[in-house]
Amino acid sequence: MSSDLKAQRKALADFGLFAFRCRDLDTLLTRAAELISDAFQVDLVKVLEHRPERGDFLLRAGVNWEPGVVGHVTLADHEKSPAGFALLTNEPVVSRDIGAEDRFEISDVLVRHGVKSMINVIIVGEEKPFGVLEVDAREHCDFDDDEISFLQNYSNLLASAVERIRSHKELERHAREQSVIARELEHRVKNILGLVQALTSQTSLEGRTAQQFRDSLIGRFQALAKAESLVFQDQGETADPRQTAFDILGPYRGDRAEAITISGPSVRLSARKGRMLGLALHELATNSAKYGALSVAEGRVQVEFHVDGGEQLSRLEVRWQEFDGPSVTPPKRMGFGTRLLEKVASAEMEGAAELEYRSEGLIYRLSISLE
Repeated sequence: MSSDLKAQRKALADFGLFAFRCRDLDTLLTRAAELISDAFQVDLVKVLEHRPERGDFLLRAGVNWEPGVVGHVTLADHEKSPAGFALLTNEPVVSRDIGAEDRFEISDVLVRHGVKSMINVIIVGEEKPFGVLEVDAREHCDFDDDEISFLQNYSNLLASAVERIRSHKELERHAREQSVIARELEHRVKNILGLVQALTSQTSLEGRTAQQFRDSLIGRFQALAKAESLVFQDQGETADPRQTAFDILGPYRGDRAEAITISGPSVRLSARKGRMLGLALHELATNSAKYGALSVAEGRVQVEFHVDGGEQLSRLEVRWQEFDGPSVTPPKRMGFGTRLLEKVASAEMEGAAELEYRSEGLIYRLSISLE
């Protein structure tokens, strides 16, 4: 057995054990290059990661390259590149004398490092190749078939280790996402149950029939459900207040599209604030349909959204104004609806709320923090 064959077998054994324990991709690739450098007794080895979306290879790992090369230098992946040609043909590419090479365009980094001979073999992958493993010698080498075969076998072992690490990282990422989703659902359910409890306890039976109490409570629950569905449609993080307004107020338009107009920019509200806005709009629309502009055929409601705060977009100003409805008088007592619109909404929105009972129509102003 030659010393070269012994070195190659030792490299396979050492790398197999290392790859089994390794959990970091860059550490794996660097060690793979180091062992090949020892086995072939050459200074320069590199691992090229193929980036098809960019049309290049990134020199991801290697040994004995100048500072600033590993992790930064890129090489073309077309047929005039040795690595690109290996990828296109799915075969090892050997250049025993790159000075006499007329098949390829030799990169400046190889010329600068005095490379005279090279072997390129593909690092395969489950769906697509990871890249290319390249041995670069500073003297002319007559690489034989056994050496080429060994390097391809070594590269296949490296490919398996790369896939295992990638799969492990993907499983870890998936587990983290599931944990975040579980915590978010727990948080959201607690918030919703808190709102349900508040709606149930604050919806008064005083002066109402059981049916009226039931209808009022169900209406508020439906508004909460609608606002929550909009949050879920938007990946559970934010809500668009304009879309919330269109969805909550749509049923109150009936056959008159002009009965409710909604204008203003689209911005993003947190899920919590989106729910509260939905409840506030439902409360306003319900009261208007009973006592205000939406209770008469000619009545109109205008909902305006305006962003205040310049480039910082710090506040969203909401204005609800009713026109051509019955004369408005302030209520004799503050019910839950009024408390929700003035006190609860302002606290949840981290802003301010105001109800103005003008004789010609109700005006409601709500300031919402966007931070």
